[in-house]
Amino acid sequence: MTLAEWRFSARLAWQDAFIRWTTVASAIVVVIVSGFILWHLIPEGLRSGILTMHYTIYLGIDDIQSWPWAFIVPGGMFGIVLVNTILSFGVFRSDAIAARALTALTAVIILIASIGSFFLVSINV
Repeated sequence: MTLAEWRFSARLAWQDAFIRWTTVASAIVVVIVSGFILWHLIPEGLRSGILTMHYTIYLGIDDIQSWPWAFIVPGGMFGIVLVNTILSFGVFRSDAIAARALTALTAVIILIASIGSFFLVSINV
């Protein structure tokens, strides 16, 4: 697929209301959740130097990292939205249902990651 073909497919995908609003909502959620994570974790990480990155009820805290790891979760969510959006826009012209499914999957992944991020912040603060 050339860049011109992808741009044409992306233009068509952006005209689809489901893809447009789901992509916009996912991006807004990523920005809000990333701000929430960084607002709470960076001061805590700078104060103590470490952050708890994983907790299970059976094993307790099992992953402790240095404070720069606070950027991994927001960066991962941003990467998921970016890659899935590029893929769904490129696939839209040939298979609109697959593009809508990929966009919906992006929203579900971001929702699950947002819930997990809330608990990650709760453990650290």
